[in-house]
Amino acid sequence: MYFDLDKDYSLIDTSVLPNDIFTRIDDGFFSIVKVLAGDSVFNILRIQLINSERKLLNTPDVFAFFQIESEETNTIKAESCFKSKTGQYVVKPSIQTGLSYLIKLLK
Repeated sequence: MYFDLDKDYSLIDTSVLPNDIFTRIDDGFFSIVKVLAGDSVFNILRIQLINSERKLLNTPDVFAFFQIESEETNTIKAESCFKSKTGQYVVKPSIQTGLSYLIKLLK
């Protein structure tokens, strides 16, 4: 049997989402993010003021802000990324997976 590796055949259990997820903002939204995707994803979304499902699903690249050099982003980069020898930051796989899972649930 052939499986297209670009397709995701895993099952997503949307019952883990509260019924009001699409109306939650700020702390209500972030509490769900922490549970489903973890503290690092929570911090990444919070610093960018991505405080609702609508804002998250309309953000083309949640990790784009890592290219900004500032004290605020450096703290999150140190926690969420590996730094290559060339100085490039690479988001840790578990954080990418957590965010991807959250987005799939919301979609």
